Amino acid sequence: MNYTAIVIAVCIAVACVAAASLAALIILYNLRKSVRSIELDDITGLPTFAKFKHDVRQILRNANPDEYMFLMLNVDNFNFINDSYGFSRGNLLLLELANHFSSQLQDGEILCRYYADTFILFTKNPQLLPLIEERVYQMTTMPRQIQELLPTRYTLTFSTSVYYITDPSGDLTNMIDKANIARKIGKENVLTHRVMEYTKAMDEENELKKEITLSMDKAIENKEFEVYFQPKVYFDNGKIMGAEALIRWNKPDRGLMTPDSFVPLFEHNGFIQKIDISVLEEVCHFLDDWSHAASDGTCPMPLTISFNLSRTHLMNPNLIRDLQRIVSKYNILPNHIEVELTETVMFENKKRLIRAMNDMKRVGFSISVDDFGSGFSSLNLLKDMPADVIKLDKGFLSDGENNSKEAVIITSVIDMAKKLNMKTVAEGVETKEQAQFLRTMGCDIAQGFYYARPMPKKDYLAMLEEEYLA
Repeated sequence: MNYTAIVIAVCIAVACVAAASLAALIILYNLRKSVRSIELDDITGLPTFAKFKHDVRQILRNANPDEYMFLMLNVDNFNFINDSYGFSRGNLLLLELANHFSSQLQDGEILCRYYADTFILFTKNPQLLPLIEERVYQMTTMPRQIQELLPTRYTLTFSTSVYYITDPSGDLTNMIDKANIARKIGKENVLTHRVMEYTKAMDEENELKKEITLSMDKAIENKEFEVYFQPKVYFDNGKIMGAEALIRWNKPDRGLMTPDSFVPLFEHNGFIQKIDISVLEEVCHFLDDWSHAASDGTCPMPLTISFNLSRTHLMNPNLIRDLQRIVSKYNILPNHIEVELTETVMFENKKRLIRAMNDMKRVGFSISVDDFGSGFSSLNLLKDMPADVIKLDKGFLSDGENNSKEAVIITSVIDMAKKLNMKTVAEGVETKEQAQFLRTMGCDIAQGFYYARPMPKKDYLAMLEEEYLA
């Protein structure tokens, strides 16, 4: 072999070695990248949930009962940030939150992003709830760099929960699920900034929610949902002017269930929109019956029936179409139907909600603000909300009819409503003294147990017939 051939062979060998080395480096790089993706969250840089569980298991092998706990923190209304400012802003907020939480970690603690906008901390159990609450307060007090990512005057709040690890050898996923159950229950009860401790009773509540979720569609088909009517009367003459339609669930295995036991869940899973339509259909059916109640087939007395419209339905672009379809089916004029909206819906997407209200008014529905006075910005809302009726929150009557401060507040609200050409309804009227007090204050309409409890359709119809047809 000549010298040239030897050089060429050496070069080829070197090239092969270099190529093999490069390939090895590429494989090593990809392997490290793959390991990193398994161990570190791509948005926050925190350990992934899988890595978190692995590390926690190692510690729990030598742990004592109640030595450790899981603390879960969920950002309230995080969708508002994503929807209003985009996912990039939302991801940046998550990163800054992760950095903020990480800066407060103590020795032996492990933090991860559980999913989406929820973080979970594995930490020592201080044995006292006030100490846990103090820790949560410190963690959820936001620094300036996070506040700058938020809208002006927007306060970031958290739903938090804790699960005490009583059995370190138990199923880790099950423990974290229970922490999440406690967090959801706390969130539904609007217990902002309060740490919700997991209890065994929550398992029963969670099982009930599962049962309700699995049976709700069949319940619609089987007509298990019933509408009750609570009469409303004029203060000046005591005559019935209408009613509020209230949903009840006559569940075969549980009896008659009130809205507070299933409506929050329906609002969360979206099923409430079907309930809205079901209630409106029953209201229209009733108004159709009443319109032909007199012996000559005429309407004895025009009535206004109100029903509650969920905040999720308000955000539905097909809202007006849904409402018009039902009233047209029964040939009911929309001005006989009052749509009740809770004051708190205004804090979700104000411009969009006001547009929905104006659309409803345009086709003839009247709008009522329910629980007025229960929020913190009631007066500010009045200048923007195209409402026809204000329902005074029953909390105004909680201290009795002789409370001078209460009288000043109620009088002011009623006077303001009159100047804005709005009617006022007092709900929760339970005594003769309260009724006299509100009548004196100039309130227009009363609703409450003093006059009548919610009743089935046939009983309400009988009450109307006795008053207007007897």
